[in-house]
This record gives sequence, C-alpha cells and structure tokens, in this order.
Amino acid sequence: MTLPPGVPGRSQLTLAFPLNSQSRFSNFVSAGNEELVRLLEESSADPRQSRGYFLWGDAGAGKTHLLQAACQKLGESGLTAIYLPLADSDVVPEYLDGLERLSLVALDDLDAWVGRDRNEQALMGLYQGLLETGGRLLVAARRRELNFRYADLASRLRGLTAYPVHPLDDAGKALVLQRLAGERGLALDRTVLDFWLSRGSRALADLVRQLDVLDQAAMQAQRRITVPLLKQVLGL
Repeated sequence: MTLPPGVPGRSQLTLAFPLNSQSRFSNFVSAGNEELVRLLEESSADPRQSRGYFLWGDAGAGKTHLLQAACQKLGESGLTAIYLPLADSDVVPEYLDGLERLSLVALDDLDAWVGRDRNEQALMGLYQGLLETGGRLLVAARRRELNFRYADLASRLRGLTAYPVHPLDDAGKALVLQRLAGERGLALDRTVLDFWLSRGSRALADLVRQLDVLDQAAMQAQRRITVPLLKQVLGL
C-alpha cells in the first residue's frame, strides 16, 4: 500500500492497517457473488469505470476480503489505495484528511461511524474530495440502510452502486477450508468437513480460527485431522 507524498500520517496509516496478502480476487470463493467480484475486479483495473461501490452484508460474508483485494489489485497497476477499518478505535476523523489524493479509499465497517457529527463531516469531505480528484470510494457495512445524521451524506453514499455480499453456503465454506488447509500442508477429507460443518459454528471467521487450532493440535500430535481429533480439540 503506497501513499503519495504529502498525505498526513501516511507512514502511520501504512503500518497500522496492512493488507492481508491472502485477500485477493483470485482466492475469493465467489459463489453467489460472481457479478460483484467481476465488477470490482474490472473497476480495480480501470478506476474510471465507477465512482464507487457500497457493499453490505453480515459479518463474515467476505466484505473485508473484497475491499482489501480491490486495494491490492489497484496497487499492482501502480495506483494508490488504502484500506481503513472504521470500527478500529484508532481510526479518527483526521485520518481521512488528504486521502482524496488516492485512487481508491476502501472504508470497512461504515456502520460503526455513522450518526456522529465529526465522523460524518470527515466522510462528506472525503467524498467531495474524491469526486473532485477522480478518486473512487469503496465502503462496506452490515446493513444497506444506516441512520445518517446528515441527509446530504446519506444521499451521496446511497448513490454509490450497491451490492449485497451473500454469505457462503456449506459447500463454499468447505472450499475455503480445504484451500486454507492445503496451504498449510493439511488434508481435509469429506467426512471430516461434513462432521465439522454440521456441528461447528456457521460463521466462516470462526471456522478459520478453529482451523488454526486444529493445525497446531495436529502438528503437536503428529496426526492427520480426523473426526476424533475434531471432537477432542473443538469439543464437537
């Protein structure tokens, strides 16, 4: 993530919120979100195609992955982008100052910011600045309809192209878990996945955290991941 000279706090921002190197369009399981992924990837290659997008959906649906993938795709083209998680308490309104100079600003957890004067004023200033410079805004929230304090800001953000991010079904979650396991040199057979998904958490983020635990347990025990190991380690 590269910021141009003159952007306030660029070193702090770069260090504070690094992109996950695994968050790319190429490894996003897009079942149910194919059109959205295609549009985001195309517009990341050519930012002039759209003023921006408003993504909404439940936690764990993949919004953060897509925002970060868009930033990385843009960076590969030599353009500038930044990802900011607005729910992080370290992100204050002043962080948005000067970001209109970037090609893309990706704001996660928008619902954590709306309803407060200083936050919405900063968002309005950023929107107007990006509009003037030709930059693009990509935002994500859990809900499409948010309780904005300023009607002008609500109107502008609702004017962005909006797409729901649909959560993965069990087949999609199985693909993600198999891919992540494969990257660690682990094998997850169908019996293990069926047992896990039928009894474990429905949230993909929880499943990924459980995979970390299983990976450590399998290494320590020098065992494959099996149904008995799932029962023992995860208490399923």
